[in-house]
Amino acid sequence: MFQTWHYVFVTLFLEVFCKQRSVSYSVVDIEAPNYPLTVPYPDFSILQCGTLCTEDSYCTEFLFNKTNKQCNAVHCVNKPGYSYQFLSPKNDQLLRFRKDLNWIEYMGHYYYHVEKNATWEEAKLECQKLCSYLVEINSKEESDWLAASFLMKDSCDSNIYLSCTAWTGGNDRSTEGGYLWDHTNSLISFTNWYIGEPNGRDGENCIHLTNDGRWNDIWCDTPLYYICEKNYI
Repeated sequence: MFQTWHYVFVTLFLEVFCKQRSVSYSVVDIEAPNYPLTVPYPDFSILQCGTLCTEDSYCTEFLFNKTNKQCNAVHCVNKPGYSYQFLSPKNDQLLRFRKDLNWIEYMGHYYYHVEKNATWEEAKLECQKLCSYLVEINSKEESDWLAASFLMKDSCDSNIYLSCTAWTGGNDRSTEGGYLWDHTNSLISFTNWYIGEPNGRDGENCIHLTNDGRWNDIWCDTPLYYICEKNYI
């Protein structure tokens, strides 16, 4: 009984500590059969493990072994300079702590709007760190829902090309006019272009979503917010 309450207390303390850094964690069930990209840290406390994960932008969650006190930081994409181990959790001594992010479900997929400016390449990497990808839009209903859920705000100004917009995964960087979704590497069939777009002017090779649900091609190094998508949480 003491051990159970000990871990409950430490977990609550971890949540309070990390919230001071705008990050919180939830203890969740271990669902994945394996974790190919883990970084082991032996003889750590839960608090030390949480602090490490909070300060590592590549760390989405961590697994803590109650028996040997080993912390395993979980990454979704390779971080330069890191050596990884393959972890297959098969015992009940592991606790899984996941960063709390505001993923919103729509039609079986989950979406996360990141209100931080990034180039298209930077946004792609940030989504990959979250085990997700830059949003891929397959219908007008989805395009309208994304705009209404994340981009339509009273603070938006009249410049629809730069105000309250977000990167998608669409681009024609490989072949001019051959627009693909980056994650699935598939040709874009449904489109919802703004009037007169795409114009491909001056190397405008990446697609962003405007606050009325329509699309525009723009320079890929433009700093914009972005929307990540994944099939599960």
